[in-house]
Amino acid sequence: MGRCRSALLAALLAGSAWAAHSAGLQRFTVAGEPPLQAMLWTPCAQPPEPIKRGPFELMATDNCPVAASGKLPWVVLSHGYAGSALSHWTMASALADGGIAVLSLNHRLDSAMNLAQGGSFAALEARPADVRRAIDGVLADSRWSAVLDAQRIGFLGFSRGAYTGLVLAGARPDFAQLAGHCPEPQSPLCQAIAQGQAPALKPQPEPRIKAMVLADPLAAFGASSGLEKLKLPLQLWASEQGGEGVPAGSVQALAQWLPAGKTAKTPVHGVAGAAHFAFLAPCSAQLAAAAPQICSDPAGFDRRAFQQRWAAEVLAFFRLQL
Repeated sequence: MGRCRSALLAALLAGSAWAAHSAGLQRFTVAGEPPLQAMLWTPCAQPPEPIKRGPFELMATDNCPVAASGKLPWVVLSHGYAGSALSHWTMASALADGGIAVLSLNHRLDSAMNLAQGGSFAALEARPADVRRAIDGVLADSRWSAVLDAQRIGFLGFSRGAYTGLVLAGARPDFAQLAGHCPEPQSPLCQAIAQGQAPALKPQPEPRIKAMVLADPLAAFGASSGLEKLKLPLQLWASEQGGEGVPAGSVQALAQWLPAGKTAKTPVHGVAGAAHFAFLAPCSAQLAAAAPQICSDPAGFDRRAFQQRWAAEVLAFFRLQL
């Protein structure tokens, strides 16, 4: 890491207590059938306040005027299976406080609000289209197209969200890679994979996305996925223990398929002691009681401290690339 980037990261970490993040929060609906529900996080000059949204307890400012003198770079944030637009609220607020707006969306077929088709290939095929619709919707809205730069769009995805990013980058899923560690063995998706009957889903390249951060991507890519053709700047993150269709070491294996010479520029940021759900925002007491499996971490792992470091690294990456 260069001296300037090290200094930037140190400065970002020094000011990363969550209570200090000043992010405006706006609800956003993407028109269509069905509509997509999303949140827009933007820089805000007003101090944040505690906000309760269902089981989430946030620090942000509702409907805060955008604090920016020109058009902002922005990032589309894609959650994992059964997640939501608020699953990574600490990351979204940190990026917004650092001058990068965030659009976090609820995927229409496998979010916490609608899991009826979550165990189907339809949900995986719909995800990239959801992201494309969300980008279209924001840029078609005069209020947001006036403040968000159409030429500086990034992407951040976790688990199925990171899978979504790879498809948008031009990779072709290879579901045979999931055989033996499919997260829901009895789901139609996992049953089809076990029987060798997975459909061939196509890449869905989105050229408006200029850089990506991918955390614990679903292990559905291999030698036949075309990863060697990807051109986008990538930052890869991997929990040490993995889980939920992401075996330990699978992100490092994926990185080896990147273009010749690109792996050296795209090191995998391994998170020692972490399991898969470390990339989710720290849980409120209500969420921990309702979903302990996503709120618990291995002994000795500090999710809150990691989230601060992760946000600082991601912010530095997007500042450099966007």
